[in-house]
Amino acid sequence: MSNSVFEVPTPDHVGKTLRELRRSRRITIQQLAEGLNRSTGYVSQLERGLSQPTLKDLYAACTIFGVPMSWFVDLEEKQPEAEREKDIVVRSGQRRFMLHRGARTELLTPQLDSDVEFMMSTFEPGLETEPKNVPTSGAEYGYILKGRLELWVDEEKFELVEGDSYRFNRSSTYRSHNPSKTEPTIIIWVGVYK
Repeated sequence: MSNSVFEVPTPDHVGKTLRELRRSRRITIQQLAEGLNRSTGYVSQLERGLSQPTLKDLYAACTIFGVPMSWFVDLEEKQPEAEREKDIVVRSGQRRFMLHRGARTELLTPQLDSDVEFMMSTFEPGLETEPKNVPTSGAEYGYILKGRLELWVDEEKFELVEGDSYRFNRSSTYRSHNPSKTEPTIIIWVGVYK
């Protein structure tokens, strides 16, 4: 058994979602590949679930298609629920999620919303994200539920510990790192798009 916190691969739905978005926008594989700065073969492999996209690829795709990151969250229902409850409540074992190279991001709301993302991300020990920005107006708010986080916003470094919180403009360039060699970091965050 691996020492990894997460062992499940990225769900196939990420590739299917990319294909559906591309087709709905009438964008060719070549046009998407150019937007991602990738080869057409790579994009084809992503769409067929044969390759795992980087976070940078997913953020670029979000920009190209004009959708929030939550669009790629696992939409599979985990168990049958009462109709009324499923529109209001998310049970802890039934969250929609996305796995990506050492990070698990879970949707904390029953429905996807194009204006607001309410998520919980768990970073494996040592995980460092790639620099990114979302060219929209809006902000990200976060709370460190467990562990430590190094956060860079426009290359200024902030060291956060359990109980600390943050806010920055989504148009800023930002990245983060779990500095622990043994403990995961858990972050509750909200992305607001305008």
